[in-house]
Amino acid sequence: MRPTLILPAIAGVAVALGVAACGDKTIDHEDLQETLGTQLSQQAGVDPAQVSVSCPEGQEVEQGNEFDCELTAPNGDKVRVIVTLTDDDGGFTATVPEEEGS
Repeated sequence: MRPTLILPAIAGVAVALGVAACGDKTIDHEDLQETLGTQLSQQAGVDPAQVSVSCPEGQEVEQGNEFDCELTAPNGDKVRVIVTLTDDDGGFTATVPEEEGS
């Protein structure tokens, strides 16, 4: 039996921002991926080096913006992570839907 990675919602610290060609602020997706991987793996009690996260590029920094990232657990399972921006400065919450994390 493979262990299951169960992750609750987390509140993230602000992540780095970039500026898109049109002048809009965007999330630094690489920074977000690293932040999510570290925080979620710590909550699950696994080594952060064994977890990878993939988030889309070009997400505008706007309170309420919601998008999906994908976490790959140490056992290879793919888990959906819903990221919601909580302000216009890169603050966020990340939630693993119950059906995804159990």
